[in-house]
Amino acid sequence: ISLSLFTGMLIWFIAGNMLSDSNYHSTETPPVSVIIAIRNGEDALPKLLVDLSLQDYTGELEFILVDDHSEDSTKQLIEEMSTKDKRFKYESSVNGDSSLNYKKRALDAGIQKARSEWLLFSDADCRLKSTWVRGMASYFNQDVDYVVGYSEVERGTRLVTRFQSFDFLMLMIAARGTTNSGKAWASSGQNQAYRKSLFEMVEGYSLIANKLQGDDSLFLQICRKQNSAKVIFADKPECRTIARQEKTWRAFIKQRMRWAGDANIMWEFNVSFFLSMLTTFLLPLLLLVTFFAGIIHDPYYFTVFIKFLTLHFILEYILYFVGARKLAKPIQFIDFCLWFIIHIPYIVLMGIGSFFANQLIWRER
Repeated sequence: ISLSLFTGMLIWFIAGNMLSDSNYHSTETPPVSVIIAIRNGEDALPKLLVDLSLQDYTGELEFILVDDHSEDSTKQLIEEMSTKDKRFKYESSVNGDSSLNYKKRALDAGIQKARSEWLLFSDADCRLKSTWVRGMASYFNQDVDYVVGYSEVERGTRLVTRFQSFDFLMLMIAARGTTNSGKAWASSGQNQAYRKSLFEMVEGYSLIANKLQGDDSLFLQICRKQNSAKVIFADKPECRTIARQEKTWRAFIKQRMRWAGDANIMWEFNVSFFLSMLTTFLLPLLLLVTFFAGIIHDPYYFTVFIKFLTLHFILEYILYFVGARKLAKPIQFIDFCLWFIIHIPYIVLMGIGSFFANQLIWRER
């Protein structure tokens, strides 16, 4: 049953990835407010300021950088930049909705200050191409409410960075497939955009005020459920962002455990998505069970393991191949094999770790 459900899900992802975004390109340049929440970002901030200052967008543009109770020189760096370039605006998370906590409160403060209808988001430790705003804005059509942007992690040379890069690519491919099929399931705060009027219509983050995260995928589900928002996936290479690498397995696992915290509450917002994540957890778990049962108890179970593993491998590779081609990414078969092998115990670990997400420390919190 688990394999059947998982197979159906992957086929749906594959079908969605066969589609493109060609119907949503626009040459208009509407006003855009870029909002980035920053917590103790003095190390990454100089590069971010340079990336933002080099944006080649010809429309009206403002950069609202929200200091989220930083304990370093973040505030000073933002204020210095705002005196040099009037597009840069300093804001404090203190001015956000008091019912919200951490990043959501910081983003709320930035959204309240924004003058534009279109809000564009990224993270402080992302690298942005000079074409980023222009590329994302090309999707801001009249009938579009929400744009899911593409983000990636550089491959690097370590096993952890190669796995991280490939795993993030597969997450993006899955997000692209669901979005193109008209049932967007996921987005990333590293690269997304939506209308300010949409944010206000769904009463901002009020429904997820007490959640650990939720400013991207959970908020996307609220927009789809309450307002039937039109969501599209941005394919263009010029509007892609580069996310931070986690250089150690410990840091990487902690990051993904925080992300997995959304999974345990997704049933409140999207039952189908929750069931898909449950299936994604159960299949690797059952594969591990049959593997060890075949070694310890009865060789028959090892035969079952091989059959299920083979079908799983074929389906995942088809999804990867189709998605990578559509995103103009090179096919890396060795990386796929490494990812596939590690991914089985990794998913089981994340499923268990998701129950401890609230206990993790992030940015000294």
